[in-house]
Amino acid sequence: MAVLNSPNQESDSVFPVKSSGSSSDKSVAETKRLNDDLEKRLYEFVSNCDDGKGDASACHSYGEWLAVVDKKYGEAAAVYKKNCDTKNYAASCFNYGRLLKKACNGGHIHGCHHLGLMYLNALGGEKDISKGIEAIDKACAAGEGGSCFRLGSMYLTSQSKYGLSRDVVKAKAYLELSCDANYAPACHNLAVMYKTGDAGVPKDDDLFHKYSLKTKALAEQNSGGVAGGLKVA
Repeated sequence: MAVLNSPNQESDSVFPVKSSGSSSDKSVAETKRLNDDLEKRLYEFVSNCDDGKGDASACHSYGEWLAVVDKKYGEAAAVYKKNCDTKNYAASCFNYGRLLKKACNGGHIHGCHHLGLMYLNALGGEKDISKGIEAIDKACAAGEGGSCFRLGSMYLTSQSKYGLSRDVVKAKAYLELSCDANYAPACHNLAVMYKTGDAGVPKDDDLFHKYSLKTKALAEQNSGGVAGGLKVA
């Protein structure tokens, strides 16, 4: 995998480039020097990054090491994400997005969800609402209840920053998918929706009780988790 750099940031690789010559062209001493240099750089990256609390450029370089040298893409993504979230380091945001796109295209639904959030919030590039919704919708279609809930919530409340108008019927459809995937907050919102009625969704006591009971059941199963504290009067 090539070193990933932001299109707005030119940089050379942080790693020494090995000679393309045959092993007979290199001395043992030269090979040892190269390996020692690589180990020294890795130590500097890890030490200066200090588990995300230190220098942002060092953390980014450590992420590149994990991706380029060790091929540990999951660990690299975690380093990039932390550096993007806590330090707003543009190159790390960009590289994290690239790894998420690769994961999403490979069928990793959580990758699709987080890729969508990056598009929606302009992390690592320009904001792209349509691509953001498309990526999250892909995760929803694959059965990720949290993704369906995210889209349902976006349509349930008018969110001008995403250019969306309130659409209760569309919100209901996504919340139903989310509740079917046993995502308790979606069941809770459906219960509230049917208890009072909303635009395009009439009040329905039977559906209110159905979703209220499911919310309570999920809350009991996941006490303290995503369902914790949800109550529908």
